[in-house]
Amino acid sequence: MIRDLIDITDANILLVSAEPLNTINDLLSAKQFYKVKYTNNAQSLLAICRDFKPDIIIFSPLNKLNLAELTSQLYLLEPSDALGLIPVFCLQQPHDSIPAFDSAAKDFIHTPINPNEFLYRLSHLLIDRLAAQELHDYSQTILKTVELRNQELKESQEEIIECLGYAAEFRDSETGMHTIRVGHYSQCLAKAMGMSDTEAEHLLYAAPMHDVGKIGIPDKILLKPGRLDGKEWEVMKQHTIIGEKILRRSKNKLLQQASIIAINHHEKWDGSGYPNGLKGSDIHLYGRIVAIVDVFDALTMERPYKKAWSTESALELIKGESGKHFDPSLVELFTQSLPAILEIKNTYTDDSTHTDLLNEYLSL
Repeated sequence: MIRDLIDITDANILLVSAEPLNTINDLLSAKQFYKVKYTNNAQSLLAICRDFKPDIIIFSPLNKLNLAELTSQLYLLEPSDALGLIPVFCLQQPHDSIPAFDSAAKDFIHTPINPNEFLYRLSHLLIDRLAAQELHDYSQTILKTVELRNQELKESQEEIIECLGYAAEFRDSETGMHTIRVGHYSQCLAKAMGMSDTEAEHLLYAAPMHDVGKIGIPDKILLKPGRLDGKEWEVMKQHTIIGEKILRRSKNKLLQQASIIAINHHEKWDGSGYPNGLKGSDIHLYGRIVAIVDVFDALTMERPYKKAWSTESALELIKGESGKHFDPSLVELFTQSLPAILEIKNTYTDDSTHTDLLNEYLSL
């Protein structure tokens, strides 16, 4: 038990009295209580408590400080202390009244004291206080350990998810940085429309897996340098269904959200998209967000088969597709968020530095 591990002689004891409590001081010293401090100054009491941090106060009323006033001061001292007020052990004359229930007094003893009774009561007060402190410290340690483990687990899950997104892109003509930009663009747009920070962060990690289904597309179609014919295009469109099937099996919330994006991000507002021909708000919001940012990134980045479009040209196309390909309200938000979008674009470029870092990361 925690109480069995406590050494009460390690406690900080503050004596507050008009006159030095020599009898009590000698008694404490004989029992090897060496962390003992004395004061008769009511004005400096709070400063002493902040500096000395007593585990208990042995109190005999001063001319300018009674128990009620001491209690009020202690409330000012420790508004956020998880252990509550510093316990007070009152020294009283036999004719004094019993301390009020709501005072800081945890026990009282009449003077002159009986040494054995005093030590018995003091030890129990200290055991309770120090045990509560030990339990609080232990709980905080456990809480921090759990938080650290949860953070490590979260980071591991995010790394796995990022790698899954990269795997799809490295089979395609896109770059791994495309997945990173799509994630950040999606988070940016989600925040602009008022999503919580948590949900927006989920999109940051889920959106990069929008094309993970390309893993299941044959190389002769996926890597074909020219235009796809009708049959080939029908096969290519299956990457949305394949991605959804891969991702929906997981119980992980991020992967479940990614499965929604995979099946929805090629649907169009007017119902002409694929694979299900969904229309308007029937298309999941996550898919509508990724649809815009995916197209913007594809247009504005150079690829072996095309030159990069200017931001102005890409924005003009997106505006022109408002109400057709894209959700009109999201097009408006995207336009308003363009400065933040361009900052992301300039941060996560396809230059050799980023590519080398990405390849190094994937080779670990």
